[in-house]
Amino acid sequence: MTVARRGPVPDRTRADEVRSRRARVEAVVEPAPRERRPRPARTRPPRRRHDLALPAELGAELRLPSIPVVRPGPRVLSAVLLALTAWALQSVLAAGSFRVAEASVSGARLLSPSQVRSLARVVGESVFLLDPRDVVHRLLQEPEVGEAEVSIRWPNRVEITIHERIPVVEWDDGDLTWWVSSEGIAFLGRGAFPGQVRVESEEPLLQISPDPLEPVVAPSVLEAAVLLRSQLPEIEMLYADRDHGLSFLDPRGWRVYFGSGGDMVAKVRTYQFLVEHIMAEGIHPLLVSVEDPYSPFYSLQRQRQ
Repeated sequence: MTVARRGPVPDRTRADEVRSRRARVEAVVEPAPRERRPRPARTRPPRRRHDLALPAELGAELRLPSIPVVRPGPRVLSAVLLALTAWALQSVLAAGSFRVAEASVSGARLLSPSQVRSLARVVGESVFLLDPRDVVHRLLQEPEVGEAEVSIRWPNRVEITIHERIPVVEWDDGDLTWWVSSEGIAFLGRGAFPGQVRVESEEPLLQISPDPLEPVVAPSVLEAAVLLRSQLPEIEMLYADRDHGLSFLDPRGWRVYFGSGGDMVAKVRTYQFLVEHIMAEGIHPLLVSVEDPYSPFYSLQRQRQ
């Protein structure tokens, strides 16, 4: 048996009452409705009105149609400035006073000035559209041109200075005659050029390729030909073949082979010593070879008494 004890309920404090009220009341915060503002009515641009007064006895006036007031914005102003700039640029590019009438050429010996102008392709072009580097690149594609300088002068002048490759050897390579520079660059011969060494080959030996700037022969062969000609100035023509290199016909009736390289000065000295020996012995060789200066030889044929 359970006995419930009854007694007085204890008094609630003020803090308990505040907590009780907070528990019963829930504060619900709702967002305020968005106020819809009416769009402003589209207004027409203001118009300028003109009234025309009539004679006083008529007692009336004439109202003319109103003219809208135009206020150009920054975009319209920018478009106008752009159009004016394009028109001015087109006018300058089309003006004849800024087009190249003729280019001056200096330094040309192998090529004529007209040929240089044709290669440069600057006549009739606007100076504003010309790039000197492009003109130099076109000129350097020719084997005769070693270096080139292009200057543009105001208002429509172009100055071209070229430095040509000097041909050191005139090489008759079978059917065609080529001028060959010291680097081995070949171009077709044009008449006579002073100081060249003449070389002739019965069969084509030069390695001609579609690239005009590709060497056609080793520079050492050209150097040997020039040095041999300087050591023996009485030589009029050098000959070239695949087996023995460079050779020439001695005025005394025999052929001398020198090869395609090596110490040409030593070979010339060896040859001169052999000639002294041959002349002293009174023999007539068919050929003399100093391709190897340390092992020279000659083929003998005694002169008939």
